[in-house]
Amino acid sequence: MEEIKTLENSFLVEIKYRQNSSWQGTVRWIESGQTQNFKSCLELIRLIDMSFDQISPDAETSETGKIQ
Repeated sequence: MEEIKTLENSFLVEIKYRQNSSWQGTVRWIESGQTQNFKSCLELIRLIDMSFDQISPDAETSETGKIQ
């Protein structure tokens, strides 16, 4: 029987500005302490999505590398 691990990702999102009908701010991953700035809602969603790809047991290294 395979052991199934559940991994958690917790995020702290700080919206600093609202400009051009979008959000700008920072996202911080609670478990790793990494922080990344974002310039739009779409970029925020992309950053969060990339973090799930990186922790997935069968995921390969993403094309863009690690979250900075």
